[in-house]
This record gives sequence, C-alpha cells and structure tokens, in this order.
Amino acid sequence: MPPHAYARLLAILATLTMILGPTAVNPAPASADLSVAAPSASVSRPILGESFTLSGSLGPSVSRVVRLERYHDGDWLTVQKQTVATSGHYSFGVTQSSWRTRWRVLAPGVEHQGKDWPMRVTDPRTLFGQPQAVTTSMARSVRAGSAVRLTLFAAPARPGRVLTLQRDSGDGWTNVTHLTTDATGHATYVFRTREVAKTRFRTVARAHEGAPAFVGPSAAVYALGSRPVGVMAWRGDSGSYPENTLDAFRSAVRERADFIEMDFQPTADGEWVLVHDGDFRRTTDVEARFPERKTASPRKFTLAEVQSLDAGSWMGPQFRGVRVPTIEETFDAIDAAERLHGHRVRLVVELKGESAAEMGALYRKVVSLRPDWVSRKGHDDKAIFMSFEASHFDFPGAERTGMETVAVKDEPDPADLHDQDFTQVHIHTRLLDAALVDRYRGQGAEVGTWPAVGTASVLRAAVAGVDYVTTDDVAGARRALLH
Repeated sequence: MPPHAYARLLAILATLTMILGPTAVNPAPASADLSVAAPSASVSRPILGESFTLSGSLGPSVSRVVRLERYHDGDWLTVQKQTVATSGHYSFGVTQSSWRTRWRVLAPGVEHQGKDWPMRVTDPRTLFGQPQAVTTSMARSVRAGSAVRLTLFAAPARPGRVLTLQRDSGDGWTNVTHLTTDATGHATYVFRTREVAKTRFRTVARAHEGAPAFVGPSAAVYALGSRPVGVMAWRGDSGSYPENTLDAFRSAVRERADFIEMDFQPTADGEWVLVHDGDFRRTTDVEARFPERKTASPRKFTLAEVQSLDAGSWMGPQFRGVRVPTIEETFDAIDAAERLHGHRVRLVVELKGESAAEMGALYRKVVSLRPDWVSRKGHDDKAIFMSFEASHFDFPGAERTGMETVAVKDEPDPADLHDQDFTQVHIHTRLLDAALVDRYRGQGAEVGTWPAVGTASVLRAAVAGVDYVTTDDVAGARRALLH
C-alpha cells in the first residue's frame, strides 16, 4: 500500500473512533446470542446404567468454567463442572440413570480483562433409555451330525461387547464360547450336532461401559435322525380350514400329508357324517338353527338337518356356508385331490362312537364305498380304523376283516399296554417320551402322537422317535421335519 494511502486509512479509522467510540473498531468479544446447539451424545439410545459422553461447543470465547445441568422436578440442577478453553469445546462423561434424561450445558457470563462475556447455554438434549434385548437365532431343525450356524445379537448395538454363548443339553447351562459383537451388535458361531437330540442355546451379554449383564431367552435346535417322520393331518389341514370339511381334506392332500385323521358319527337316518364333538355347538350354528337340540348328539339329527348347518363361520367369515360332509363326499373329494396333485394319502378313520356295533357298521360302510381300501392281509391299507375304546373293535367277525387298527393312549397308566394286534398306537403329547415310544415299538406297533400343534411340539415328537405326528399345520410340519 502506498504511504499516502496508508496514512489516509489511519485518519479514517481515527475519525470513526472519535465519532462511534472504540467498539466500532474493536467488536464485542462474543456474540450476544445466548443459545447454541444441544450437546451430542456418543450413543443415541443409552442403556440404563451405561456411561457415555455428552460433547459439543459453546462457540469461541474466553476460557471459563461451564456447567452440565440435568432437568429434574421442574428445575435445572448442576451435576458437573469443567473449565473449557477459548475454543468453547466441552466433553462430559455421564451415566443414564433413568428412562428419560434432559441435559444442557451452560457457560455463565464473565468479565475478563475489562470485557464482558455474556452467558451462553445450549439447547436441551433429551435422551431416552433403551431396554436391552439379546437373542440367539438358528435353524429350528437339522439332520444329526450337521453344522448349525448360530447368530447372536445384542441391542442396542455396542461394538466390542462380549457375548457368552451357553448350551443346555439336558444337564444345565454351560459356557460354549465368548464372542465380541461387530458394529451392528451381531456375532456368529458354528456348532456341530452329534446325535438325535434337542439342544438349547442362550446368549449372555456381559456388562459393558456400566450397562449391566443381560441374559437372553433360550432357543432350541432339534437334531433329527435320518428315518423320516410322517405327517398326519388332524381332522384335515385344520389350522387353515374348518376341521373335518372337504377343503381341509383337499388341503391335506395338496400339502402332501401322509395320513388324514377324520372323525365319523352316524345320523338318525343311518348316514355317516364327519364331526368330532358329541354335539355341534363348537363347529356349527346349531344353537341358532336348532336351539332346542343344541346339546344333542349328531345321532339325533337327520342328514338333511346336519347339512343345513353352517360348519365354517365359526373359523372365519370367509368360510361361511361350508357344510358338514358325508362319508361319500369325503372319499370322492380325497380321490379327486389325489388325482389332481399326484399324491396318495392314507386315512385314519376314527369312530366317535358308542359301541362295537357302530364300529362294525362304519367298517362295512367304508368297504362298501371303497373295497380296495381295506385288505384282509398286509399292513399298508388305505384306510385304518381308530377308537379310544379298544372294545369297539370286538364286533362279530372283526377278526376276519383284516382291518388295521389304531390304539390311543391319553392317560398316564403304565399298565396300559397294547398288543401286536394294533398297527399303530397314538400317544398324547403330554405323555410322550422316548421310553414309551420304544415300549410300543417293541410290541410291533408304529407310534404316533397328537396333537403336535406348533413347530416345537412337532420337533419334540420327532426327537422322541415317533413315526407320525398328528398336526393341524401340514406344510409347517413338513418343513420342520425337513421333507
């Protein structure tokens, strides 16, 4: 700058100083704005008890003592103090002590070297505590000897948190390994099964940065043997369609059930219809149509009266108008479904009956409709017969029929054994164990169980060694059983 120009600039500044005062050329040491950005938390959703940092900047100013404040009972309380440099940057270590905390940082106004530095305060930062969640995920079923990949997860995610995988094979929890989580809170481990068994796993998230240890729920993997376990459709595919109806039977064939279990009772005019209960209340609108006979046995209704009932609305409006089928309609529907889907299914024909005479009548009805479904020799009949009462199989001439029969065990009576005349023994799931399965197998019978409702129930039965599971979800059971 030329000397004359520089002198002129100094003269202008001197004139402004005299007119406006010294602040015109020496601005205030800090902005008059009192509010600055809220502090940032090192974790977005802290765990109760977890330690973390609140940091940020109050803006450039003089070095001074600032306060961290927490809102409580209508007032801001000072919880920490620290001296910050002229940059205004601060960092406080804190702990999440409640489900909701509200923080701010305040710099009181100060006078320094004859200058006034105004108070500065951040916007509040509200942090909500997050409950811990720990899970262990894996396939529900594998073949024995297969490797199982387990995924462990702890939320909220804390990279480097230690997770302990534990296993229970029936003799209590033991540690398997210790793993550290990645940035997403996950860790993985591969476990190899050795034998047919159920093994439970759970994950323990170890204490981390003040957050307490947390035990997650258990999950189980079932190692299945190579021998296939059959699927029996309980009153048809009754988890998806009204039980003992044509749609339930068609679905069972479509989903490739091995057996369909069905319940027959006679009507007042000698026909056979499918119904399980001793009356129609649970599965039809009999209370509205025949209120005076709402608790009556199906044997008190004619076929026309039975088929006037709505047997679908109880399950959902989409099934309104579904009827109680006859034995003829049932067999025809199953035949047609088998042709359509290219799958042969066998039938467990259960008498919900009152006498051996009724069992004999039902047997003769089946044979009259489908003579080739029952053979006088061998053990691969299309239709086999079941009753809770063993005496129902004692009708005249029963020994000459060759009919295959199914016994039922639903009471915990160790003396209740079944001889080799029974093709199958069905055990209620509440009684099921491997020893009982072996006992009946030793008597020459195949063993089934009912009601195997839900994947866990299906797999428990498979590990116990049954030949068949009777379930309301055919497709789900087949997936669980790996076929």
